[in-house]
Amino acid sequence: MWRHGHRFDRTIAAMSTPLRAPRDGSGRFVNWARTVTTRPTAWREPASEAEVAEVVAAAAAAGGRVRVVGAGHSWSAIAAPEDIALTLDGLAGITSVDRERMQVTVAAGTRLRDLNAALDQRGLALPIVGSIAQQSVAGVIGTGTHGSSLVHGNLSSLVESLRLVSGRGEPVSIGGADPRLDGARVHLGALGIVTEVTLRVVPAFRLRETIDNIPLATVAPTLLEIARSAEYVKVWWLPHTKLAQVFRYTRTEEPSSRRPTPITGRWIDDHLLHGGVFPALLAVARRRPAWIPPINRALARVYLDRRPRVAPSALALSTPMPVRHRETEAALPLERSGEAFDRVVHRIDRDGLRVTFPVELRFVRGDSAWMSPAHGADTCQIGAYCSDAPDVDAYFAAFWSELRALGARPHWGKELDHGVDEVRAAYPQADRFRALRDALDPARVFGSAFHTRVLGA
Repeated sequence: MWRHGHRFDRTIAAMSTPLRAPRDGSGRFVNWARTVTTRPTAWREPASEAEVAEVVAAAAAAGGRVRVVGAGHSWSAIAAPEDIALTLDGLAGITSVDRERMQVTVAAGTRLRDLNAALDQRGLALPIVGSIAQQSVAGVIGTGTHGSSLVHGNLSSLVESLRLVSGRGEPVSIGGADPRLDGARVHLGALGIVTEVTLRVVPAFRLRETIDNIPLATVAPTLLEIARSAEYVKVWWLPHTKLAQVFRYTRTEEPSSRRPTPITGRWIDDHLLHGGVFPALLAVARRRPAWIPPINRALARVYLDRRPRVAPSALALSTPMPVRHRETEAALPLERSGEAFDRVVHRIDRDGLRVTFPVELRFVRGDSAWMSPAHGADTCQIGAYCSDAPDVDAYFAAFWSELRALGARPHWGKELDHGVDEVRAAYPQADRFRALRDALDPARVFGSAFHTRVLGA
């Protein structure tokens, strides 16, 4: 658990390994999940917007392509470089704070965990964060990264303005009154290289976390009520167990939990459990798939049965870095979430799929971003996660077989096999986004095989 005070995020940041672009010793790009690997022709590390523009202009003149690489924490190939790989790690930090408007402007290569710590030092916070804080700011908005709240939208909805370098190597500012902003909020890395983002912030606050175990059969019928039962709420169900866990987070003036200390408490989660115990159990599960159900039942009893605790918002809403695994995720209108969850549960049971990670239900307020999975309506985003277990491919195929039938939209940063026709059917503003892409990157300097598949040539 955690103690009171603003030094906690800095303590965790100091404990963590340095963040850097995901490349191996031979210069290959390898994403965090090790599901996507490419060999770019070169790596570039600009330290300013002007240097970014020089790289892009040179690539455009040579008929080359540029791909921005952040933390590599996307399971899809959205950030996979095929020619020039460019990291924005040299463009980091808060550049200005406007307390009257409650906005901060931040360099786009800033990692989310560093932004959270810097805001905390100033008595500020983002009103919503995702589960993981390793990604860059440009990456979290580009893929529609989200938390879980029907009061707040995804992180892209916090964008008040941004700057990017277009495919011509020209800086472009897109402000709040600019009709292109809703196109650029979830930019997919297809419009340009984002260099600076202005985000909406709030005064720092603390949250009290509670976890309620409820019978699995009651989740679908009460899911709408659950989704609206707190400002922040999510549901986990570990397959092969009879209970689901409802996590609720409510604002509080209580001091942060004091014992165990932040270092020992989070260290145990980050390093002992996720770094040692869980990988060992998953290794056993790989060799003995029949043991997965009893392992899951044991984990649910031990890990998810914990007392309420209080922490600064960014820490309360985040999870320890998990064991390496695979993810896919579908977004559906909130009203169809119960049916969707029932379909997934039934399919796991019917097909005898052995699944090692929770099914996660998160809720996102609807927004106006053209390529946002939550465009136009409040949504439930259902995550299917699994280690590299024998049934993982069959599980993901079954998951999408069920949820495609409900018109689900894919999460851009998770595994997806959707093509341009499906994307156009699921995203009503897709053609408008494609037109904006034509205007900002007519030569497809930022194109890739992934973008050709989902957006067309």
